[in-house]
Order: sequence, then structure tokens, then C-alpha cells
Amino acid sequence: MPTAIEGLTRQEVAERIARGQVNDVPAVPSRTVGHIVRANVFTRFNALLGSLLVVILIVGPIQDALFGFVLIANAGVGIFQELRAKRTLDGLAVLTSPQARIVRDGEVREVPVTEIVLDDVLELQPGDQIVVDGEVLEAAALEVDDADVKRAGEALVTRIGRLADAARGTDRAAVQRALDEVESAARQLAATCDVPVDQVGG
Repeated sequence: MPTAIEGLTRQEVAERIARGQVNDVPAVPSRTVGHIVRANVFTRFNALLGSLLVVILIVGPIQDALFGFVLIANAGVGIFQELRAKRTLDGLAVLTSPQARIVRDGEVREVPVTEIVLDDVLELQPGDQIVVDGEVLEAAALEVDDADVKRAGEALVTRIGRLADAARGTDRAAVQRALDEVESAARQLAATCDVPVDQVGG
């Protein structure tokens, strides 16, 4: 969108990174290989059959212990399937890592959301997810869907409280700021707008 907004300079970004003012949200760790193996080997079913297998190997004929192969095969199939699912999910996580359009040095560029710093200006377009909190700088016919935002009810109560406080003080600018706030994880439906980041991290 045509804009005179310059955004942060490279030096300002470096200063914020040095101060730790980066949108560094820790990734949700996937299950480790060790955890998958333990979950499939150390089960009540395996413990029961394993105990019976040991008893039969000690006191009974060896042919009665053939069910031990079923025990091993069952654990092996479970481990193989979970490891395959883990590889698929880890690959999808890399492919679908969210990107954001930000304005820096007067130019719009795409960066991973983990590289957004405080006071960055985001350029949002229809269908974009709002990945950080901020206030709208410029917009035309902006529509935002925050129906899927966690704790949407709490956010709404907070928004109403801010509006009420601003209205009591008859501060028109404060009322407009409260109306213009956008919450992270909301989905923009229409128009294009610029949003300065006022909160980063989890």
C-alpha cells in the first residue's frame, strides 16, 4: 500500500535485538525418539505379557513363549508409526512457519515472526493473521475476525474497560486508540493496514 511510513532502521532493529525485545516465542517441542520408544515399550500390556514370557522361559517349554514375537512386533510397529508421524509433522512445521510483512528502512519485507522486534511496523493484507499486538496506524475499511482468539471474552472485557475509562475522561484520542487496538492471533478479513508492534514474545 502506498505509505510514507519508514519503520525501524537497521540500527534500531539491532538495538532492540540486543535488549531482547524480539518476538521470540518458544516452539512447542515434539516428542523425542526416546519418549516414543519408552511410551511403546513400557506399557501395562507389555509388562503383563513380558512377565509371563519370563516365567515361561524359566519353567515352561520354549514353544509356549512364541507369543513373545507378537509382543516385540507390537512394540516395533507402534514405534515405527510414531516415528514416521513425527518426521511428517516436523517437516510440516518447517513448511508452515508463519511469515510477517514488516516495514523497515521504508521498504516492505517478509521475515519470520520470530524476527519481529518491538516497534516494528507490520503491513497487513486481507487474509493475514495478526501475529503480535499493536495499534492501527493506517487503514481503509479494516475488518478483523478475532472469533478464534484464545480468551476472546477476556480480551473483550479488557477492551470495554479501556473504552469506559477513556470515555469517563472524555479523552477522544484515548477512545480512538482503544478502538484501534488489534490483538495478536486475530485474522484480518479485508483491506490493508499498518500496525506498529507494542508487545512481543509469548
